Amino acid sequence: MTVPTPKIRRRRRAMTGAGALALTLVATTAGCSSDSVGADSGRTTITVAGMPATTSPTTRQQFLDAVAAFEKANPTIKIKPTDTQWDARTFAARLAGGNAETVLTVPLTEPPGLIARRQIADLSGEIKDLPHAKDFDQRALAPATGADGKVYGLPVTEYALGLVYNRALFAKAGLDPDKPPATWDEVRAAAKKIAATGATGYTQMTVKNTGGWILTAMTYSYGGRMEKKQGDRYVSALQEGPAESALKQLSAMRWQDDSMGSSQLLTQQDAERDFAAGKIGMMIGTAFSYNRYITQYSGKPADFGMAAIPRQAGAGRTATTLLGGLVAAVSAKATPAQRAAAVKWINHFYLKPAYDPAAAEELALANAADKLAVGLPTLPFYNAAVSGPVNAAIDKHANIPAKNFAPYVRDIGELPYQVEPPAAAQELYGALDTAVQAVLTRENADPGEELAKATARSKSALELAQ
Repeated sequence: MTVPTPKIRRRRRAMTGAGALALTLVATTAGCSSDSVGADSGRTTITVAGMPATTSPTTRQQFLDAVAAFEKANPTIKIKPTDTQWDARTFAARLAGGNAETVLTVPLTEPPGLIARRQIADLSGEIKDLPHAKDFDQRALAPATGADGKVYGLPVTEYALGLVYNRALFAKAGLDPDKPPATWDEVRAAAKKIAATGATGYTQMTVKNTGGWILTAMTYSYGGRMEKKQGDRYVSALQEGPAESALKQLSAMRWQDDSMGSSQLLTQQDAERDFAAGKIGMMIGTAFSYNRYITQYSGKPADFGMAAIPRQAGAGRTATTLLGGLVAAVSAKATPAQRAAAVKWINHFYLKPAYDPAAAEELALANAADKLAVGLPTLPFYNAAVSGPVNAAIDKHANIPAKNFAPYVRDIGELPYQVEPPAAAQELYGALDTAVQAVLTRENADPGEELAKATARSKSALELAQ
């Protein structure tokens, strides 16, 4: 379903470690989980994912301090944190094998399947007792709300994909960095000019499910969908036109314009590294990629620009932008006591900084100390009366070049938001990787035929997921 357009706000939490990589859907597991059941000296014991990596010592310590503060305020609860990162290739096996944490942080692709398989718990009862429960922006709860109307998860972060671009390369190519492309035709024209300078005009991630992820975002911007409801089940919509148009756009840029460079089997790390080095003019990404841009790849803050995702001319009101992010859920194997403890922890660590200005400011200071971005644009969890004071507290410590994100903030509100494919999204993304790779590596590859193959490859996973 389409999520109505919310007002953009500045994000309270910079993503690090597991959170940042999970946003790109290509994370690798960094730690082992503990048992999600048990007690310690009469206390209810829960394991929680999401501890920042050792490479971010201030925010990691802030996480551990939050655990200590939580346990002091809740002496009957014991927290065992892990820095396990979500991995599309191993998550299902970990969960089925009972090796996942009590509190899980998963991308927005996951809740529909987890709900259908009854692998995560209904939290509706516990949520009613949370502070500001009546002030939730219901759009923030929508990705983890089941068809039964019950809520199975709470937001960790939510964002809308956009066009990330290099402002310096724009200027070098004679383009206005403050007026980035608004349509795919304009992207194509800009990419040609950037390629003429010797850089890659536009690039596309193509492996580890990112090819399918970004193609989905493009398809939405063309006014299409990847799946559609047929009776009470979802079926593929890959061959209905917009996805093929998106692939034809990529094929034309690659083979007719030669504006996408010669290297096409790119991971997220490959693309972001080259973008930070000034070798790539444009790609689809998230505001959170700015953190990796400055911390991992030493990119120049002044060169980073972001705009709303381009639309296909003529798509009109059917064009949408892909909503992504992370949800905190609770294992269905948790006991009632563990479930209650888990929701208390989710509120303490993830939600409190969204409604408590003091907690938001403390987190902003910790992120700033780790030289992480503070003030990135994202979507609100609560109504303006609650989120307004929080935004003001964060903005006091903002350290990003805000004007570079102005095109995104200005234009993203014109597009409705569309959640990720509701059934077997990761399997679909994997099948589409091959289609994107074929179009970008073989000049004679037919987009329609490649989508037919992807439909066949993902059919059984789509059926099994329902």
